[in-house]
Amino acid sequence: MAATTHWLGDPPAEHHPLTAWALSRIAATVAEDARVDAVVEISYEERESAPELAGPFGCGTTGGPAPRWPGGTRAFRLEGVSSALLREEDSCEPWAALFDPARLIRGIGAVTRAERGEGGVELSLVPHPLFADPTDAWLPPGARGLVVRLDPVTGFLSSATLHDDRGPLATARVEEPGVRDVRSSAAAGRVVARMARTLVEPVRLTADVAVEADPYEDLTFAGEPSARSWTVSASGRELTVTGDYAPDATSPAAARLAELLAPARIVSHLAHVTAVSATSVRAGVRPLRAFPLSAWASDESLTCDFTIDPETGVLVRAEATAEGTAGATGGEEADGRVVLRHVVTALGASAQG
Repeated sequence: MAATTHWLGDPPAEHHPLTAWALSRIAATVAEDARVDAVVEISYEERESAPELAGPFGCGTTGGPAPRWPGGTRAFRLEGVSSALLREEDSCEPWAALFDPARLIRGIGAVTRAERGEGGVELSLVPHPLFADPTDAWLPPGARGLVVRLDPVTGFLSSATLHDDRGPLATARVEEPGVRDVRSSAAAGRVVARMARTLVEPVRLTADVAVEADPYEDLTFAGEPSARSWTVSASGRELTVTGDYAPDATSPAAARLAELLAPARIVSHLAHVTAVSATSVRAGVRPLRAFPLSAWASDESLTCDFTIDPETGVLVRAEATAEGTAGATGGEEADGRVVLRHVVTALGASAQG
């Protein structure tokens, strides 16, 4: 594999810019399709009982002795694995996150460490207690953390180590990687990369939002104050919205406003992403992305159009149509019925600073 520079450039050395760069590189894989050959080895530490990793939304067993957590090593020889196909099927293979790392973004609560090393970038990820999937193999909400090594050229993970309270629990390593071919759209990649950076960029804004189509009117929102928040006027009501909303306590209409503010939470749900302009993309939705549902990309029958504000990453226009051309190219129009459409008509700095 040739050591070429990705269009994002070389990873920076500083922690905070490096964190944003790494999230951008991971998100850009949504606009890329690489076919790879590799050997993946996954080793598990043996435990007397299975660790509690599912978090508040998991369905644990009750009664009887706790099941053991068996140790051991599994090896997988992969030939011609397509990252686009992994998204299209939303594969649940234990190695899928290595070649489709964008699926991890929605479950990240924080990036506590980012270091550039020879041939890669190492990140320490902490799961979000409410957004991480209880069934995720690598970043469930009850985990202590996940340490990954990101290959800047491909955007793939060359290793991943899941930690619980007792230390390393499972480790995956990619051996003998070989990239057959890569198809990518830098224009689409830049848009989803900008969306992903909102996960770690604080901002306080005010906005007016025209809700032109939305089946819900309830703007009930229950969330803790966040570093990324705005005061928004929508449907004649004023609401303070945070990007860190509680998915089980927020109405769908308010959740859509929150995801306009922090669209990093949407990126993991997207597939078939194509550029419409330098600031807009059209995308289909992965199947079975059940937890938590994205307020914008909630069903695989939808086609989504998103336009970003390049300065903040906020979505200034979002639309979802049903029964549209989910695999449409940039020159094609979604031909379905508009289900959702929000347009930000005014955006500015918060008076609170």
